[in-house]
Amino acid sequence: MTNTLIVVVAARISEWIQKGEISSGYFNPDNRFKKILVVSLLPDQPDNASVGVLCGTRDVSFIPLNLLTASGLVCSAGFSPWFVERLIQRSLLPLLPRGESFVVRSYGDSFAGMVAAILGKVLGCRSIASIHTTHTHIPDGEPISLKGRLLGWLENKSRTFAHEHIDALAPVYSPIMAAIPKKYHGKTYVIANAVAIGPDNIKSDYGRSGALKIISVGRLVVGKSVMPLLEALKDLGDWELTIIGDGPCREEIRSWLRRHGKESQVRIIPTMRNVELMSFLQQFDVFATHTAYAEIPKTVIEAGLVGLPIVLNEPSSFFAHEYKGAPVCWVKGDVTSYREAFRKLGSDSVDLQELGTTTRSHFETVFSPDSSGKKMADLISRTTNENLRPWNKD
Repeated sequence: MTNTLIVVVAARISEWIQKGEISSGYFNPDNRFKKILVVSLLPDQPDNASVGVLCGTRDVSFIPLNLLTASGLVCSAGFSPWFVERLIQRSLLPLLPRGESFVVRSYGDSFAGMVAAILGKVLGCRSIASIHTTHTHIPDGEPISLKGRLLGWLENKSRTFAHEHIDALAPVYSPIMAAIPKKYHGKTYVIANAVAIGPDNIKSDYGRSGALKIISVGRLVVGKSVMPLLEALKDLGDWELTIIGDGPCREEIRSWLRRHGKESQVRIIPTMRNVELMSFLQQFDVFATHTAYAEIPKTVIEAGLVGLPIVLNEPSSFFAHEYKGAPVCWVKGDVTSYREAFRKLGSDSVDLQELGTTTRSHFETVFSPDSSGKKMADLISRTTNENLRPWNKD
């Protein structure tokens, strides 16, 4: 019998396509599965070719289950497990091929995680939830709407169910462990986010040419404020800062630039397709960012894999094991610490090439699709891997 992987997503793949964030084989770790069924909980119509690229195989099917709609939430009584199971049996099971063995993987541990756990029960197969974000730490000042609070309540309810009933949890970075109850650590495996960088995107020219060229990428929100970077750079010498991102703090940044006369030194690009960003990063000397979230931003991983020196504020909560041994330029997060880091990196006392290539070497070891993809495939298919241990065994 064919071992078929069912992938459950609570996101619109068509939006990934628009952003240029389609990684070959992303849904098929280690190219282990010949047949993949993608189940979307949102209405979506991605093109078949892009879904095939994500799955790394031609034998793919895309099934929109549409549970995360107004009518879907009503029919499922607010995503209650009993009703979700009935909807799955009525709407999804008739579409699945017969006579095959399945394994289920969700991207997310709330809505998608619940569906994966229920599918595992109904099909009598293994279920795994990949976890890509943490919900336990929201930075001060982050606004939450009434709709957001309701959605958060539904997510927490689904997450509690998924954590209890899923066969395995797989957070993609260690700070997420703070969001997983200790009683589930025995079935939790931290497997680093697999990020692929093409050889053409690796930085090779580290020659200094005048201004220190800095890039920062991320949403312009309170928890990812670039204001400490701007204040730190304000009184320094020759520098240029490019900010890629958009959000509610954009006008605050533009107002600061006008007030201090720095419009010519700072460029804001609201959005950029991921494929273009990977090529763009190598034009810079340094990647710098600030985050109050317990996370390892994908943009930091990408910058490190390109070979940029990284300036990052020390986490206030859970330190990421994945950073251990990485030559990150850690700062306290205040203006003074950022200023000292930029001043040092802009001087001749730092070999940017050595720092960048060492950073890339470390990140390749941790985030390579070859190593992390094999771990994920072994976890999904329950294959022995001596480097794959539950969190409580470390």
